[in-house]
Amino acid sequence: MNHFRLILLTLIASAALVVSATQISKLFVRIKQERAISVKGYAEQGVRADAGTFSVTVGARGATASEALEVLKQRRDRVRETLRARGFAEAEIRVLTPSQRKVPRKDAQGRDSNEIEYFDLYQTITVESSSVERIYEAALDLPNLMSEDIDLTVSAPEFLISQMETLKRELLARATEDGFQRAMVMAQNSGGRVGELVSAQQGVFQITTPLSTETSSWGMYDTSTIEKTAKVVVTLEYAILPGAR
Repeated sequence: MNHFRLILLTLIASAALVVSATQISKLFVRIKQERAISVKGYAEQGVRADAGTFSVTVGARGATASEALEVLKQRRDRVRETLRARGFAEAEIRVLTPSQRKVPRKDAQGRDSNEIEYFDLYQTITVESSSVERIYEAALDLPNLMSEDIDLTVSAPEFLISQMETLKRELLARATEDGFQRAMVMAQNSGGRVGELVSAQQGVFQITTPLSTETSSWGMYDTSTIEKTAKVVVTLEYAILPGAR
């Protein structure tokens, strides 16, 4: 009787081991099949700015506000005349409201008095155009008006990309394809194959000068040049499945 019970217990234990081994085997296969691989996808493209802008600030000084204003008008009109001569339309030229600064006369002790020594007036003219070459040339040429005793300051021109969202979508598509191809190579070399996309993370866009290696964790948008390079990196995670047998 005891011998029979011992045999029965042995059979039950063996069956349990078989079931346990089967479950472990299935778990191992499932874990093996759920392995994932993380890859970077990269894309870059040369782009040309299709919009530009810069500003000109004209200054004038006079003993009275009206005297300063008269000088300011003459200088402002001379700048506008130069811009029109360079081919800019009136719609591309915007004149902002002038600002005024009253400079008090100093007394014998060098302190400000209640009398006004002179008035300074400033007025800014902004130019926006799709003709980026015209923007570039005008920004270089306008400082020559200082030879006519015109007080002015010209800002550095900025060159922009108007279709930025379209550019981003194109680069993301190319970077994603690049990442997929990298995953394919790595999976095949390890005897596996690429499964479904598990996760995707978009990196920041970098718009830099041509041939620049500069990057920023917040992204970059260079506006100093007409020709630029747009770049983007994506991080992709794919499931890796066993290769075909």
